[in-house]
Amino acid sequence: MNKKLLALAVGAAISAAPMFASAGVKVYGHAQVEIGSVDNGTTDQTVVTDNARGRLGVKASEKLGNGLTALAKFEWKLDTTSGGAATGQRESFVGLKGGFGTVELGNLKSAYKYSGGVKYDPFVATLLEARGRNGMSKGELGNGAFGHNSFLSNSVGYKTPKMGGFSAWATFSPDEAGAGNGADGDYSFGLKFKQKMFEVFVAGINNDDAAGGDAIKIGGQVKFGNFKVSGQYEQLDTSTGDIDIFFLGGQAKFGNNVVVAQFGNKDVDGGNDGDYYTLGFIHNMSKKTRLTAGFSSNESLTTGGSDTDIFAVGMRMKF
Repeated sequence: MNKKLLALAVGAAISAAPMFASAGVKVYGHAQVEIGSVDNGTTDQTVVTDNARGRLGVKASEKLGNGLTALAKFEWKLDTTSGGAATGQRESFVGLKGGFGTVELGNLKSAYKYSGGVKYDPFVATLLEARGRNGMSKGELGNGAFGHNSFLSNSVGYKTPKMGGFSAWATFSPDEAGAGNGADGDYSFGLKFKQKMFEVFVAGINNDDAAGGDAIKIGGQVKFGNFKVSGQYEQLDTSTGDIDIFFLGGQAKFGNNVVVAQFGNKDVDGGNDGDYYTLGFIHNMSKKTRLTAGFSSNESLTTGGSDTDIFAVGMRMKF
């Protein structure tokens, strides 16, 4: 039933796109398919996957006068490989933007997730990504609402305007009656200083449910010519112990091609330590379409642990 309703909503949105454009409404989406060889030491299999990249969204804005703009957005998860709706909804909010900054209310992005993190990994939402593979955190804080694989429900968010290169972003959930993601006074924040050639940031989260915890990370990025270097360090205090995660990535651009090398290290109290290595290639066929290929290794540093090697090729199109 939910898939039928989603199909009807998508069909109506696409058929009405010309009218929407004049009303400040935009329909957009991502489609992606990867073919990967995954060898975890026990099994060696070939997979065809969307890897949680497929999505379809509608966003709207309306000029209200006096420098104010009303905002709204709904974004759904889709699976390009199965042709159906994936489990869960992504961002959805209503908001107001003006000289004071931007206020959003709804199911929101996390300042922790989007400070460095997924912004620094060009292979995010692919088989080669660093998240959950000893390079970046993913789900260590309970349900993951304030980590890297979900959004912040029942929340209020505020983003400052840029002030001489400085910006701040905070999200808070005051809904103590809510269940799961973003409930019981949890929060997320990010502070960033950005110039043309570099940026630095600090971000933190608190997920106060039974399986939750706290996390803080610092990082930055520098650009010089056709090269870019990104790095971050995360320290997580979870219900099962402390976790430290380090990530370093480099990109070299040659025309429409980008060579990517990434490394990560995860140190867990009591074991499950590991390293992450990725060497990959991106060919941008246009601003919206790209091809990817690469090799990634997820190595266990704990006695009795298993390693996973992945070779993957894929295609993504934005619209």
